[in-house]
Amino acid sequence: MKKVILLLLFASLAQITFSRDNLTNILKSEINRNFAPLKDRPVPAYYLAYRVQDIQTHNISASFGNLLYSVPRRQRLYNADIRVGSHEMDNTRELKGSFGGRRGYGQDNELPLDDNETAIKNTLWRNTDIQYKDAVKQFENVKANVAVKVASEDKSDDFSRESPEKYFEKPVGSFKDIGFDAAEWERKLKHYSDVFSANKDVYDGTSALTVEITRKYFVDTDGAEVAENACAFRLFVNASTTADDGMQLPLYKSYTASDIRDLPSDDEIMKDAEEMSRMISALRKAPVAESYSGPALMTAEAAGVFFHEIFGHRIEGARLKQEADAQTFKKKIGEYVLPRDISVVFDPQLKKYKGIPLNGSYVFDDEGIRGRRVEVVKNGILKSFLMSRTPIDGFPKSNGHGRAVITLDNVTRQSNMFIESDAPKTGSELRALLLEQVESENKSYGYLFDKVSGGFTTTGRYMPNAFNVAPLIVYRIYADGRPDELVRGVDLLGTPLSIFSQVAACGDDHGAFNGACGAESGSLPVSCISPTLFIKMIETQKKSKSQTQPPILERP
Repeated sequence: MKKVILLLLFASLAQITFSRDNLTNILKSEINRNFAPLKDRPVPAYYLAYRVQDIQTHNISASFGNLLYSVPRRQRLYNADIRVGSHEMDNTRELKGSFGGRRGYGQDNELPLDDNETAIKNTLWRNTDIQYKDAVKQFENVKANVAVKVASEDKSDDFSRESPEKYFEKPVGSFKDIGFDAAEWERKLKHYSDVFSANKDVYDGTSALTVEITRKYFVDTDGAEVAENACAFRLFVNASTTADDGMQLPLYKSYTASDIRDLPSDDEIMKDAEEMSRMISALRKAPVAESYSGPALMTAEAAGVFFHEIFGHRIEGARLKQEADAQTFKKKIGEYVLPRDISVVFDPQLKKYKGIPLNGSYVFDDEGIRGRRVEVVKNGILKSFLMSRTPIDGFPKSNGHGRAVITLDNVTRQSNMFIESDAPKTGSELRALLLEQVESENKSYGYLFDKVSGGFTTTGRYMPNAFNVAPLIVYRIYADGRPDELVRGVDLLGTPLSIFSQVAACGDDHGAFNGACGAESGSLPVSCISPTLFIKMIETQKKSKSQTQPPILERP
């Protein structure tokens, strides 16, 4: 009797598991059915992966105290990654002399919302057939390219061999299950944006919230099976104005969390919005900064963007394999690339740092590989790179940083970056270092970069390997003791090796850059925790501005 009861119990649990992850079973069944004949074709497929994201979103926006929209949406998107040839050389290899890389999936990539097995399998079958034919054509191009172009400097395989894992999380469910009440947040957002109504200097004052529940599925022919959840709350408060000379002056504050309870209180957000309104008026009156080279301080939050743009993209492994990339750090393993007291670590598994929610967290990347902690720089010495399943010489394995939006191909991307110092200095010590440097160069002032909006960088050889960071709030710090002066119209620019050689000291504080990074595989959530930086030499130029006159009529 006991044996019968146990058998019935196991059968019951199996049914629950199947019901809970029915889509995983459908994906696994269809990938096996499609792969069997394709691996026996004249040009054989050696690998196939299906990615699916079931996405529930609710977007709310308000302006000057009025609701603009409140829109829920659900969609289920998929991606089929098929490789022909072999791990050593396949259809994904770079075509030398061509600026085009692997493409995203432009055709319809939606799956039925219901777990209708026939409908889902029909969609996957059709897409897999298309992708296989395209892969064969691309592989022929690869072989022709290899035959007529010079040999590659990097001799590594095109695709790594990995040990597959199986991982399942219980589905989250609905917005109600994560504590989200749309009506309550509509009221909150109207309240936040209403702060700007009283200030006629603010031409656009909005608040917005995006709530997203994503159920991520991954199966491949190596045997990996992953079902993972991702919840995200992204809250934005934005204000902008136009100066009399036509310069656009935007400010924003963003808050991110994976748990609604980790968002700031209403009082904190209102305080930030009020400060933003005050700063908008001050910026309109601030003088335009002239071009400058000299010492500067960069607050922790601004330094996070700085490191993400200028350093982070240059240690993404897949990029270093491309012949067209400048490969700034590829040959510098074991060398000093940063000051001796600075270390850089990436860890996608961490969801918080000292109570600060992190935006770039996940358990498995989009290639079914568990995200791992990577010590990239130790005491100034370059130790490793971020790796996807695209190997490079000396780094044959992934460390779980293959990422992409669901409609694009995976490449190596950043996750959560942490900048650490063994010799931190206080804020007053950093300011003293700045003023000492200013006086030694016979300058009247240095700069403090307080807030930045983001930036961009080029890593290819086809144009200058440079960066541009867009500050929002910048101050001059005067050597003669005058009060710090707010200025506007500053762009921070330079080249990576020169700027890092000028990083002289780190603060004992920490701040978070939680944002979205746009690159080849789409816009993805990332984070960087950094201290304040003292940099001996930075370079700025005047920001571009519109030639359109500001509004003639007064805002209502």
